[in-house]
Amino acid sequence: MGTFERVNLFYGVGHQQVYAALEEFWHQEEHTLEPEDVHDVNLDSYALHERCGDWTVLKWTRGWEWDLRRRAQLHVSRAYECPGLLVFIYDDDFWGYELFHHGRAIDQFQQETDINGSFFGDLPCQGRPDLLLAQFPALDLDIEHARGYLTHYSIHDPGYADIDWEDEHDPLNSPVRPGDGFGRLEGGVYWAFQNFLGVGDAPVWRRFTTSPQASTRRDALTISRIP
Repeated sequence: MGTFERVNLFYGVGHQQVYAALEEFWHQEEHTLEPEDVHDVNLDSYALHERCGDWTVLKWTRGWEWDLRRRAQLHVSRAYECPGLLVFIYDDDFWGYELFHHGRAIDQFQQETDINGSFFGDLPCQGRPDLLLAQFPALDLDIEHARGYLTHYSIHDPGYADIDWEDEHDPLNSPVRPGDGFGRLEGGVYWAFQNFLGVGDAPVWRRFTTSPQASTRRDALTISRIP
């Protein structure tokens, strides 16, 4: 089995701020955030990393629930008027992102959609390099590199079958930047893209999970016992 990962990248806010906004969001959803001391990828939990430079990273763990967690990321963005992204890799096969600012999703990208469909429904998923750069002007990102990372393909594209996946000099699948380690059509660009943004490696500050509030659990139990 390949790599399945999803991370939120919040720009310009600290880990304690992110946690406070998540507490607020989940409280509105009648959930509390509870410590998860045992690191187990099979548990439905989160790992919030310390802020490193411009970025605070929130790693999602088990499960591919897509609605609530995306609403939670937009709540953080709205609370601090900060930009950020949801970045994911699916089974090592392909990667994608959702870009947001001021509490609103503004762009989606998915590298490949033919096999597993789109994680963003009917929304366009080709990605907008200009929108990406506009959210992070202080990073002084290169537009040509951004276009390279946002290379979208279809297995039905002419020439797809001719790609030499073992040849890093194949012009169709060449790395975007020297040292990337992955061609632009490989799922591993997930990591190269984060390096492009300047996302560093920071220690985990807190692991936690979401749990229904006690009153919610009692109500659910009562309903389940009604004949």
